[in-house]
Amino acid sequence: MTRRLASLILCGGVAVLGSGCATKSFVQKQVSATESKLAQQLTATETNLTERAAVQETKLRETADRAGESLQAIDVADQRLNGLDLRLGEVRARASSAEILADLATGAARDVEARLSQRLTNRNRHRLLDTKFVYFDSGQTEIRSQDVNELEDVAKALTADPNATLELQGFADSRGSDRYNRELSRERVEAVMRYLVQRHGIELRQLRAIPMGKEALGAGEKASPEALARARRVDIRLLAPWSSWEDAQSQIAPTAPAQTVTVIPAPRGPATISALPVQAKPMQPPQPARIDGPPRGRLLEFLKTIRPKELGGEE
Repeated sequence: MTRRLASLILCGGVAVLGSGCATKSFVQKQVSATESKLAQQLTATETNLTERAAVQETKLRETADRAGESLQAIDVADQRLNGLDLRLGEVRARASSAEILADLATGAARDVEARLSQRLTNRNRHRLLDTKFVYFDSGQTEIRSQDVNELEDVAKALTADPNATLELQGFADSRGSDRYNRELSRERVEAVMRYLVQRHGIELRQLRAIPMGKEALGAGEKASPEALARARRVDIRLLAPWSSWEDAQSQIAPTAPAQTVTVIPAPRGPATISALPVQAKPMQPPQPARIDGPPRGRLLEFLKTIRPKELGGEE
């Protein structure tokens, strides 16, 4: 029994030892397999992480590049905005200047309208520019040589302004009948007209003859040779439309001194009369309205384009 028991124990121990050796080898195999799997997993994980890190790095670089491009675009946009601000300032300045010019143009247009209205109102009104006298011998109708200069000056004025007219008033002294003196004054006026038309080509439309007949002596005045000589005459009144006079005045420089428009010399009698009193008074014309600055030039240019016929005058 003892031997059998010992054999059983011995066999059991051998079996246990054999099984123990087999378990250790198995465990080692399992551990080796596990380690191999873990190494593979670690390698795969490391590879995956490396790839992901590379992808992320690439994306970060792309993001950085885009951010740099965005910053450059922002700088360009900022510069454009600054340029737009400058242009906007220029546009505002130009708009302000345009508004000022528009106001000036409106004022000039109103002034033109007012002046045109005034010209239309005064188209039939005339201004006396000058008065001259031509004297005749007793019972005569011929132009004397000493009066030719007076007619020459009048002819120059009519030639310079086609719209100017002459009013010729003929007189005779108080001697003789009324019929004779009316005829004599008419012939004297016609002699002056004939001289201007034949010598200088003055148009008849610029001449208006009015034979006045004899000139009566004043109260208490005696029929002296001097008084009779003063009565034998033709009064020459140089008239111009108000529009023509205003155009001439507008061309005078603002710094030019004021001048009298009407200059009437002392009437001259025949050679037998030493002196005659001055009969005329100088006239001071009113100063026309002026417009300062650029609109004045445009206004003058506009008025120059208006023909006299449009205002009721003669061309």
